[in-house]
Amino acid sequence: MSGKLSRLFNWFPELRRLYEARGAEDFDDFLDLHFVRCIQRMEAEAHHLACDSEEKLSAFLAAALSMPGLSVVREAYSNGRVDLTIRSESLLSAEQRLAEAKVYDGPVYHAQAIAQLISRYSTGRQPSGYVIEYVKKPGIADIVMRLRSQADAELPERQEGLTSDHDMRWAYVSRHRHSSEALLRVVHININLKR
Repeated sequence: MSGKLSRLFNWFPELRRLYEARGAEDFDDFLDLHFVRCIQRMEAEAHHLACDSEEKLSAFLAAALSMPGLSVVREAYSNGRVDLTIRSESLLSAEQRLAEAKVYDGPVYHAQAIAQLISRYSTGRQPSGYVIEYVKKPGIADIVMRLRSQADAELPERQEGLTSDHDMRWAYVSRHRHSSEALLRVVHININLKR
């Protein structure tokens, strides 16, 4: 059996990262990389997706993210209907992450997404969460820069410190103090659907 599993991991190195994750940090590293690959698929299909609603786009993303050992559920309940609930089914590390998704409609709407994730859906138990924006307007690089500048000026939802870079293009990280007093890492992912 271990030979077959080893062969499977050689064919699908992403599965190895998921199944060998031994804690929150390993899981977040895997998930960030997995998001990149799934987002590239979405952006490659932007001409088919640009007219779709937030619900359809989130359904597409959930389907792309789902894989053996990783459950991605739309509209699961956590003090309200969360856009995406991502769960590791690994025995080594039972992790869960929440994601709030929006079609980009300006900085105020973005701030509302952060508030929903931090103050409504998150219990403070998960160390990380995601705000996903489907950007259908031109100039995604400028949009992301303006969102970061505004967050750094206003520090929404008890943001601690300035935002930081993320390896993913058009993504950045902020840290927020939850009502539980836990510090939460929020990855802001912006998906370019403008063609």
